[in-house]
Amino acid sequence: MSTTPAEKSMMDTIDLFHKFRRSDTMDKEGLLKLLQENFPNFLSACDKNGVDYLANIFEQKDKNKDQRIEFSEFLSLLGDIATGYHKHSHQEELCPSEHQ
Repeated sequence: MSTTPAEKSMMDTIDLFHKFRRSDTMDKEGLLKLLQENFPNFLSACDKNGVDYLANIFEQKDKNKDQRIEFSEFLSLLGDIATGYHKHSHQEELCPSEHQ
């Protein structure tokens, strides 16, 4: 059975997480590098709107405060970014100033 586009997208997301992780979690350095390398347009839109997205995102997403980002925490962050892109597809700002 061939892989569907949605399944391939899911595996690509897992591969992205694995590329920047140590053990099965990601540290702050890995997360920031992942965002800078893979979401430069999103970060640029945030900068233009006066939002320093990278400043506190690690602390916001590290729900259990263990200084590591688990896969579920990573998915929460991707959900926020995907929501920004979805709104942008409806002619809203990619990273509005209230995103802080």
